[in-house]
Amino acid sequence: MTAYGERVARDLALACARAGIVVVSGLAQGIDSAAHRGALDAGGRTVAVLGEGILLFRATVRGRRRPLVPRIRASGALVSQYAPNFCARPWTFVKRNATIAALAEAVVVVEAGEGSGALITAAEARHLHRAVFAVPGPLGSASSVGTNSLIASGAARALISAQALVEMLGVATWGAPGTTVDPIVEALAGGPLDVDSLRRRVRLTESELADRLLRLSLMGLVTKTPDGRHRSAS
Repeated sequence: MTAYGERVARDLALACARAGIVVVSGLAQGIDSAAHRGALDAGGRTVAVLGEGILLFRATVRGRRRPLVPRIRASGALVSQYAPNFCARPWTFVKRNATIAALAEAVVVVEAGEGSGALITAAEARHLHRAVFAVPGPLGSASSVGTNSLIASGAARALISAQALVEMLGVATWGAPGTTVDPIVEALAGGPLDVDSLRRRVRLTESELADRLLRLSLMGLVTKTPDGRHRSAS
């Protein structure tokens, strides 16, 4: 990664974590680690999806990633779809990237050279109908060839600020000055609603609403009533 990419990845993760959004990445050297570090520094939660077994990774990880491991375990999770001592292979990282896309509500590509694994994650995200964003980079920069191509082809929306990302995800820090209330929380302010009524109010698809309700529940902003309706936790 470049110094620019490191700063942007950290700033995006900081903003997301402060808004209660869980940051998911692959704990690779570079952008991934910067994103995890940003989320942790903000006191947020982050999930690292590994391309090898967890026990093997913990025994062999070195460098700047090593001190991140206990912090991630304390404020999120290390996850892997492989046996504990399974050794990484090129294809395991391809599958890891697909898993990251499946766990995400939105995928952000901060920097990507030609043939970068981040482009695999973006392609999987599009296949799963997830939102895909890319950070514009300097013309001619090898580290931004992939992101600029995603934007130019219409495969990703250009992301110009951390605040824009949080707003596009429809989440804001609860009660913080100058922020907006999530439209779902706002719709529930007048009283409990069943899923169909809530969906008509906020104009989301069934799957989109289910994903958002799950996240808001984890944040403690929405709860369920005994009869199965949803209500604001405030």
